[in-house]
Amino acid sequence: MRKASSFHLLYATTLLVHLSAIFFHLAILRYVSKFFLPFILIAYFVTGTEGIPAVFRISLLAALFFSGFGDMFLLFYEQSPLFFTCGLVTFMFSLLSYIGFFLKIRYTNYPLPLCNWPFILGMAAIFIAFIFFMLPYLGQMTLLVLIFSVITYIMVQSVMHAFRLRDQPSGWYSLAGACIFILSCVLIAVHYFYHHLEMGAVFIMMTYGIAQWGLVTGGLRYLQMRRGYAPPQRMGTN
Repeated sequence: MRKASSFHLLYATTLLVHLSAIFFHLAILRYVSKFFLPFILIAYFVTGTEGIPAVFRISLLAALFFSGFGDMFLLFYEQSPLFFTCGLVTFMFSLLSYIGFFLKIRYTNYPLPLCNWPFILGMAAIFIAFIFFMLPYLGQMTLLVLIFSVITYIMVQSVMHAFRLRDQPSGWYSLAGACIFILSCVLIAVHYFYHHLEMGAVFIMMTYGIAQWGLVTGGLRYLQMRRGYAPPQRMGTN
């Protein structure tokens, strides 16, 4: 647990440094800190999943790998719209990898978690309403944003239905991360297509950084408990 706590502290510190670099317009520090964020999560996951089947490790590491490249593309979006497009496409691959990871958890987690229809339908309504709101402002990016939105919706559902949350509280970390990821995506859409937000870049990265940590932490804690070499934990414990 001490090793995990060290990674949590290192990640939180690096994220705080990155947010400060955005706020104070420190370009080099911003690039360096953003580069390290996914690698801290990769190290955290790899060191915590020794002996875990490769299919779990590869899919989540792929998600972090693609998200890291997406981060790099978005750093230069102001220089060319192509960087924003490349970043969006790369994040799609990241989300698809997350979907593969959480679906693998679901279909090896017997008895299978039941479908939560209120969550399925409620999230669908929210996604559709937001897409219709944003459609007039998306321009040439409409199709790409629609595809990204569908993949994001599937990712959230794969997380929600990977765990029996009453019995497996570690799943709440991943579900919270997935929901915060949606918030980050909403902020990006509003900031880039609808209305420039004051401090928008800071809030986008703050929510995105927390979301990534939640997704990885929930998945890791579940796998550790499943293997039996970490005790069941509740939210807020290390």
